[in-house]
Amino acid sequence: MAGGAAIPDVEQAIPYKEEILYSYEVGFKKTFAEGRGRFNGNFFYYDYNDYQAFLFTGVSGIVVNADAEYYGADFELQFTPLPGLLTQISGSWIDATVKDVPLRIGGPIVRDVEPTYTPKFQFSGLVRYEWEAFGGTMSILGDAAWSDSFFYNLRNFDADQFDSYFLANARLGWTTEDETLEVALQVRNLTDARAGTQGFDLATLCGCNEISFRAPRWFGFNIKYNFN
Repeated sequence: MAGGAAIPDVEQAIPYKEEILYSYEVGFKKTFAEGRGRFNGNFFYYDYNDYQAFLFTGVSGIVVNADAEYYGADFELQFTPLPGLLTQISGSWIDATVKDVPLRIGGPIVRDVEPTYTPKFQFSGLVRYEWEAFGGTMSILGDAAWSDSFFYNLRNFDADQFDSYFLANARLGWTTEDETLEVALQVRNLTDARAGTQGFDLATLCGCNEISFRAPRWFGFNIKYNFN
């Protein structure tokens, strides 16, 4: 470069190794009640060598290599007990550890931590019912989800953790017989929960954290027309 300015070697500035994953999974699928019900399950174990973990410090972050283990299971149960009525529940469990992560880049102190945005338990469910009405089909839907607390920074400080939350939604709709027109009234986040979605630890910059949340409770009215 003119003037003799040195161009930094990016590969040397941010060195990290490739990630190697050994994945073990087993699952099952079962139908019952003459096909009106279905139950799926899955169990897994992930063994990472040189897991590429993103460590956010200051106002930026780097990738650090650390071994990691994930144990987990998830399930889904779907059942139609009556014509027009659909019920569904699902859940998951994850026990994950990222090993020997430095609390400060280049620092001597390391600790085992939980990966970011990885709640240990999650559950969700919905109930939907539809019936013929007004020359078309009416439907009513309610769904809910619960999430365990989780960290948004790999260092797992208490200030970098989102609380558990419960979300619920409802929807009432009507569709014409030929499905060309649909109108619906809905409400999202019925309980007006403060559910965290993303966060940044800016303690070294301003002594604060910058975080964002899901939208508060809101109501909506939708009209959809299919020109096809």
